[in-house]
Amino acid sequence: MNGPSAAQWDVLDCHFEYHARLVARFKEAGHVAVRQMWRTQINEGGAALTQFEREALIERHCELFGA
Repeated sequence: MNGPSAAQWDVLDCHFEYHARLVARFKEAGHVAVRQMWRTQINEGGAALTQFEREALIERHCELFGA
């Protein structure tokens, strides 16, 4: 059985790099901002949260308020 191809690894690398950037972006968000974004489902730029943003925001929420 063959392992993942180079192209598949590239896709995974891009996926995790993007997610890591989102987590870093929300790292500076405080309690009020995190609650507001979660309640409204709108990011700090006024756009609807993407699935990746939601996941990153959940991580930040857990850091601030516990799991």
